[in-house]
Amino acid sequence: MATFHYKAYTERGAVTAGTIVAEGLEAAIDALYSSGLTPFETYGVADRTAERPSPASASLHETETSIWKRELVQSNRFSLKELTAFTVELASLINSGMTLDAAFRIIAGPGAAPKTVRLANGLLKDVLGGLQLSEAMAQRADVFPSDYRAILAAGEAGGVTGQVLTQIAELLARRLEIRNKIASALVYPLILILMSLVSVVVIVFVLIPSISPIFIDAGLPLPGILHFFEEVQDNWPIVLLAVGLFGAAGLLVWRKAKQNPEVMRGADRLKCSLPVIGRLIQNREAGGFARALGTLLIARVPLMSAMQTARALVTNRHLNALYESAIKRVPEGTPLHRAFDGDGLLPPASLRLVAVGEESGQLGPMLIQVATVIEADLQRRIERMVGLLTPALTLVIGGSIGGLIMHVMSAVLSINDLAFQ
Repeated sequence: MATFHYKAYTERGAVTAGTIVAEGLEAAIDALYSSGLTPFETYGVADRTAERPSPASASLHETETSIWKRELVQSNRFSLKELTAFTVELASLINSGMTLDAAFRIIAGPGAAPKTVRLANGLLKDVLGGLQLSEAMAQRADVFPSDYRAILAAGEAGGVTGQVLTQIAELLARRLEIRNKIASALVYPLILILMSLVSVVVIVFVLIPSISPIFIDAGLPLPGILHFFEEVQDNWPIVLLAVGLFGAAGLLVWRKAKQNPEVMRGADRLKCSLPVIGRLIQNREAGGFARALGTLLIARVPLMSAMQTARALVTNRHLNALYESAIKRVPEGTPLHRAFDGDGLLPPASLRLVAVGEESGQLGPMLIQVATVIEADLQRRIERMVGLLTPALTLVIGGSIGGLIMHVMSAVLSINDLAFQ
């Protein structure tokens, strides 16, 4: 048995300190959780009384250890999968009737990942300090995206935190599903691209050096595209320098363009005008706007304030301006479904559902249904596009490699003609 010092939060949020006897550090932490405390610092007595090295070496060791822990062990980055799991667990606990502090204590309990424990304890500390959950999450913008925090803030204002957390969890789950499907569908095309690059490298650095002396002795250039590859091989430092300069120039132009709102708005307008990508962008923004607006209205936020908050979540600048113009028509007495008609912001079927919601006084729930329909259609479109991507890339890459092989075979066969000259 060993003695451990601890500092922990009580159920009322007060900080307490003391000692506990346990078989090990994990057992001590488990015992503290079992007694209703949330420890944030626990260490053995021997750890603090042991002989320490010299101050210089100790400082260096602490610096190296802190950097290592921060970069490798204590990373606070959350993937979409981890954020989804965290939200699902938090929503389930709150919907079961638990308070926020009790939910965070359970999430940070034994078996949780270290960064999940740090996140839950950090949120618990802020909530016990008087912050709303959305405000505590706003201090961790690298973990919780803006639409997550905005929808949660609306739910807190209406007293339906558990309900909106469930909706956010469902939204994150759909995003994760789409991302996984895209990643799975891109495995085969990436393999094709990698193999094609390997083929080009072999041709440029193995095959061309083997056959080029024959053409040089005959006083003839390499045929077709092989001559281009030979020039690239002979002048690869210049080619590499040119690529680097063009890349640096492109990066500089992009940074300058990002500082010009009109240029970025024009770029967003161009994205929306693309045949397939444009519809995907519009559906994504429409689904997010409808879900946020519906959640805000269910939370009893005034319509104009709810629409302005939902519009702030529209990331495409061109569409954001169109949403702003549509919102300005509502105070003039224009019904919501007519205000958004004509600009293609919402699909026609969705506008009919919005009209039904306005007439029945169930606009908030109807907007949630509209968002579900739009997001399902978006998922189908993405799946269809990704499904067509594999055969399209197969044809393009296969045709390119096939054409390159034809040039190589033509060059090899022409060697026989040179032999008889």
